[in-house]
Amino acid sequence: MHRAIVLQETASLESIDLLGGLINVMSDTQTGDEQSVTVQESSGAGFGPPPHSHPWSETFYVISGAVDFMLNEDGYHCDAGAMVYVPADQVHAFQSCAEGVRMIEFTGPGSQALDLFRSLSAFLKQASPDELDKVRSIFSQHGATLHI
Repeated sequence: MHRAIVLQETASLESIDLLGGLINVMSDTQTGDEQSVTVQESSGAGFGPPPHSHPWSETFYVISGAVDFMLNEDGYHCDAGAMVYVPADQVHAFQSCAEGVRMIEFTGPGSQALDLFRSLSAFLKQASPDELDKVRSIFSQHGATLHI
């Protein structure tokens, strides 16, 4: 049976600090939801992951601010109101622009995105700058590939 989800503005959400921004968890496949839904936000430039891929799709909707997306070899500047769909296994990245960004992310079936975010956030809080191999390993453990 499918579970309905209704979140009010006053709902207490899990927040994950990662890569210069904040990821607020709206729904999570680990708690029985069909897909993960997050609100990702930053107050300035530079928030976002390096080029990577994973076996689940993602859809982003820009609520406010602006973000530059890279999908395979193509770049896109996306302002509020833009939607970006990333098919499974496609190399992609994004970086928030100077004014910051707030966007909703919906992940497709099989997503391990939230586990990846949690593991990477925990590691980066104690990591030294030269531990890129461990970052690659964390991506790999959650079905994703880092392309740097």
